[in-house]
Order: sequence, then C-alpha cells, then structure tokens
Amino acid sequence: MNALTAEHRRLVEARAGAYWKRWGPYLSERQWGTVREDYSDTGCAWDYFTHDQARSRAYRWGEDGLAGYSDDKQRICFAVALWNGADPILKERLFGLTNSEGNHGEDVKEYYYYLDSTPTHSYMKCLYKYPQRAYPYDDLVRTNHLRSRLEQEYELIDTKVFEDSLYFDVFIEYAKAAPEDTVIRITVANRGIEAAVLHVLPTLWFRNTWWEKRATKPVVHGSRVGNTSIVSAAHPELGTYSLYCDSAPELLFTENETNSERIFGAPNASPYVKDGIGNYIVHGIRAAVNPLQTGTKASAHYRVQVGGGRSVSIDLRLAKDDKMGGVPGSRTPSAQVLENRKREADEFYNAVIPPRVPEDDRLIMRQALAGMLWSKQYYCFDLDQWLQEGRAPGKLAKAMRNSQWLHMVNYHVM
Repeated sequence: MNALTAEHRRLVEARAGAYWKRWGPYLSERQWGTVREDYSDTGCAWDYFTHDQARSRAYRWGEDGLAGYSDDKQRICFAVALWNGADPILKERLFGLTNSEGNHGEDVKEYYYYLDSTPTHSYMKCLYKYPQRAYPYDDLVRTNHLRSRLEQEYELIDTKVFEDSLYFDVFIEYAKAAPEDTVIRITVANRGIEAAVLHVLPTLWFRNTWWEKRATKPVVHGSRVGNTSIVSAAHPELGTYSLYCDSAPELLFTENETNSERIFGAPNASPYVKDGIGNYIVHGIRAAVNPLQTGTKASAHYRVQVGGGRSVSIDLRLAKDDKMGGVPGSRTPSAQVLENRKREADEFYNAVIPPRVPEDDRLIMRQALAGMLWSKQYYCFDLDQWLQEGRAPGKLAKAMRNSQWLHMVNYHVM
C-alpha cells in the first residue's frame, strides 16, 4: 500500500477528533425564499422572503453568501461581496427567479463554478463571473415571465451583459494552515481590454441567533496593526476569531439586524442594520455604518483597479486567536500555505483517481467531486419553535406548512 498523502492523514486526524472539518463551505449561496424562512399564511416561501428583501432582512434559520465559508454550525460566517460601480445593490448572494417568475420554474441566473476541494476543505477554489455592466435583474424577471413553457429560458448570457468581455473573473481560494487557521486569496481578473474598478468586500458576520431572547449577542470589532486591518469576532461558543486583511483596507461595521423601516415601514431600533454596508458603498450614506467600528457584521473595503487583461490578488487570513497569538507576522506565510495545500490536493487526487484514467477524465472527476464537496450546507430547523412563531393571531385557523413534521425538532444536519 502506498504511503498516505497529507490529505489522507488529515482525514485520519479528523476521525480521531481533530477540527479539520470544523470550517468549510457550509454557507448557502441562497437562503431567501426557502421553506425555513416562510412564516406566511399562504405557504409561498418565494413571495414571503424575496431576493429584494434579502439584503435588508435578517434570516432566522441560516445565512447565505458568495463563495461562503463558515464553522460547522454557521455561527461565524465569511463570504465575498462585490460592487462594479453600476449595480443598484451589492452582489452578496446568488440571484434567481422564483417558481412563478421562471417560464420553467425556479432558476438561478448566475455563472459560478466549483473548481477544486479536498475532503477536509484544506484547499478549495471557486470562480464567480461578475459583469462590469449593471446586472440585469429586471430584464431577467420581465423577459422570463413573458415566455411560455414551450420557449427557451432567457439566460444571463442572453442579456448581452458579457459582450466585449466586459466582466471580471473572481477566483476565491481557501487553504488551511491548521484546522482553525485559513488563508483566503481573492483574485480579480479583468477580461476586458480597458482598465476597470471593482469594489471587493470580504465580509465576516454572525448568524443572527440572538433573536431568541435567551441567546447572548456576539460582537465584532476592528483594529489595525501596521499594514494589516483586523476584524475580530468574539463568539460565546467558539471563542474569538480574527480576519487579518492585508494592505490595511477600510473597515465597515453594521448589525446583522433587519432594516424594519425598509421592509415593514416600522422604526429601526438602531441606525445600523443589515444593508448598512451596501448603503454606504452604493449610495454613499456614511451614517449607515458604525464609526465606533463594532457590530455583528463587518466588511473590509478594497477598491481594486485592474488593468485590461490583468489580475490583482487580495490576501486575508481567518484564524482563532489562540492559534495565531494575535501577531500577523508570526505565522507561515500565506503564499507558502496556498502552494503547499494545492500541491497536497494534487497528490491526494493522484492517489485516489486510478492512473489509467485519461487526463481530461481526471479533471472532470476532480471537478465533479469539488462540486459535491462545495455543496455541503449546514441545515438548522427547530420545527416546534417555527410552528409556534407561525401561529400568530389570524393564522390559528390555517393549516401550516410541515405541521406534521414533528420529528424535526431542534434539527441540525450537514
């Protein structure tokens, strides 16, 4: 038998209790319009919690984000938000059509690719394609709604938003230096011929569990050491993790709380709400973010200018404080961690894919496995609590969705 690869050894260590799988791609790309968030009396989840509300409305049972990364109970979450300077909102999650909007039903209208992953998520890579023109939200909804079931779907590529190669390829890589120490590299490639600006906002936040009165509200706060901006996230169950952001970007803080004024027409308890960072970046509302640099959601703001046909990379590091000692320079360099984990991923797949398999087929098999591994998701659902919340005045006489699913009490599954 051949000697175990480094990834095989990590799998053995994980089975023995090491935390190699504590952090991974457990964050959904879309939580809006899902059954767990549906408290309507009609049972239509798509209409009750829409994509348009998602940037402003705190979720109850999960979180979402682009190329998301979280602990295995989705308490501390990381994802990448983008703004091309033309969109009316930040690109924070996948957009799609609801069942009634699409001529063939529910459908995501985005281009994203899971390129690589090891079983312990010691190395992962994905790609998201983001237009430099305004994203055609209204056009996609309107045109698909007008088409019959006998016609083809109207896809993002059909809107001509990618014409003349006016788009960014955004690559996101994760590489674990240790079970709770992750290097993150974001590479922005400009596929157009002219220089273009992209706002890149790596974002760290807490899933909102403090809406339950008995739960303790965690906190993030900001600091700076030399040329590194730091977002520290203190969680009562996990301890403190810090996101180290190279090149000292501006840090923006708000709360992962519903903007009740926008969603329900009711006053907000605080001026800092879920869409505060988007309002600051897109609409220039400076009062939307907390000048005290604290809250439950934070972004590092990079304004990246990328020449035509060129690329720019941003390096970050997310680690538990007792693993890093709080000293950014005391760890294995990020570039070395990335190089080591990519090499070890190659060694692992060379060992598990039979050598007789042709090279093209090997790549297909590896990327297919990456797709499955990236698609892991933490799923939390306490049906009893959900039913109690849904039995509001006026709903008591109505049959609620899933009311017979009493086996799903305090349900946590990966």
